[in-house]
Amino acid sequence: MPSRRRDKLYVRLGASQVRKRLRGVGYGVRKVESAGRKRAVIIHTATGQHLRELEAVFDDVIEQRPESS
Repeated sequence: MPSRRRDKLYVRLGASQVRKRLRGVGYGVRKVESAGRKRAVIIHTATGQHLRELEAVFDDVIEQRPESS
């Protein structure tokens, strides 16, 4: 089974707030982890349109955008 590429999206929200925003939304999110006080990292496999939609959910709090390939 090939390993899937997993990217990270850093946001300026606590992990619990990120989970609340993601409720009912998939977009390839695998895990949400705390990255310090009021910061979280979203580990995902989203690409293309799903990635754009995931970023749109967190557009106001994205801390670091992924590099485009």
